[in-house]
Amino acid sequence: MSLSSISRIFARKLFRPIPRTAPTTSATLLTSDKAIEEEMAPCYQPKLFYPVQIYEILNNRYQVAAKLGWGTSSTVWLAQDLNRWRWLPPKYVVVKVLRNDYTNEDATDTELRITKHVTESSPQHRGRCFVRTLLDSFDLSGPSGTHVCMVFEPLLEPLWLLQQRFQGNVIPSNVLKVVSKMIIEGLSFLHTECHIIHTDLKPDNTLMGLRDQAVLHTVAQDEAESPLPQKKLEDRTIYLSRNYFGVPAEGLGVPVITDLGLAVRGDERRFYDHLIQPDQYCAPEVILAGGWSYSADLWNLAALLWDLLEGRGPFDTAQTGMPTFSNERHLANMIALLGAPPLDVLKQGKKSSKYFDNEGRFKFPELIPKERGLANSLSHIEGDDKMLFLEFISKMLRWRPAERGTIESLRVDPWLPKLD
Repeated sequence: MSLSSISRIFARKLFRPIPRTAPTTSATLLTSDKAIEEEMAPCYQPKLFYPVQIYEILNNRYQVAAKLGWGTSSTVWLAQDLNRWRWLPPKYVVVKVLRNDYTNEDATDTELRITKHVTESSPQHRGRCFVRTLLDSFDLSGPSGTHVCMVFEPLLEPLWLLQQRFQGNVIPSNVLKVVSKMIIEGLSFLHTECHIIHTDLKPDNTLMGLRDQAVLHTVAQDEAESPLPQKKLEDRTIYLSRNYFGVPAEGLGVPVITDLGLAVRGDERRFYDHLIQPDQYCAPEVILAGGWSYSADLWNLAALLWDLLEGRGPFDTAQTGMPTFSNERHLANMIALLGAPPLDVLKQGKKSSKYFDNEGRFKFPELIPKERGLANSLSHIEGDDKMLFLEFISKMLRWRPAERGTIESLRVDPWLPKLD
């Protein structure tokens, strides 16, 4: 190693930010008998999750400042990047720590591999800024195995929190048009440039950007000075997430599609028929196991946008008075709003016989709501705007996947605004 290299390393260590020390303020302790946060994940196993500690330094670079969230396969943390000159403002990142059973190098589609692929694809495409890309990644050795960690730029609130900023918890049409246009640009980037099918579009997986990064330092300070209650266990601490930053509407950035944990490559000659998508947004070919591709994302997108506008998806079983989801009620709502499925669609589905007879008759006609038609289900939009929205959404809500509009055709739909 040259003298100049040694000097740079020494200078970086000397002038990098001083790591925080744990504050003397004690957090309120929660009882150990009630599951919280990641403990509520289906089939939760503690040994699969790395026991992150706030103020821990990961990969000799990222000091954990606060917990931001959790999922069935990971926990997500706000961290200060210590690889930075001390006199510069603090730089914060998001570190997603995956479970230790998500490190199979033989897996065809892993979240890290697909996220790297997306990050390296077509930087000039206008939709790239509406999809979250990777800053860094590293392996973290834990008590029960190795955890893949991914580092991202921080974002703000998910779409379901954006909904709560508006009266009635629904996004007005004029706002939704802009949000929709940007999401479609991001999905266009995934489909046409990256050849990726997202498979899991929902309000949790699209986050609003953050205009002023200074608020992240406030979040870190709040955790240090007034830590949220936490659960102390023998082998770990379970922290509560800080997922509301109190940022005013003018501090919001653009919507960004996130979480490629269930995404797959669409350019490989593979037949996909496994279950994907949130229940209330599930496409018919997914329920019927008829095989799905890019167009499943479009059905999913239509149901998501409808949900943001109306406060419920077009096929939600909750609107029939039933508290729990079932495929039977979901299909019944599809029939009420779209009409009966074509026989050729049913013939392609491995599971069609569970719900339809050989003549295409639905086996549970008593579940079909009396209210019929998409237009009758809209209550938060009127006039020409309503008609244009119905035409737009109807391009995606088609029984036959091949009849749905492509993502490229949706980009120029008359209901959507033009981006400068």
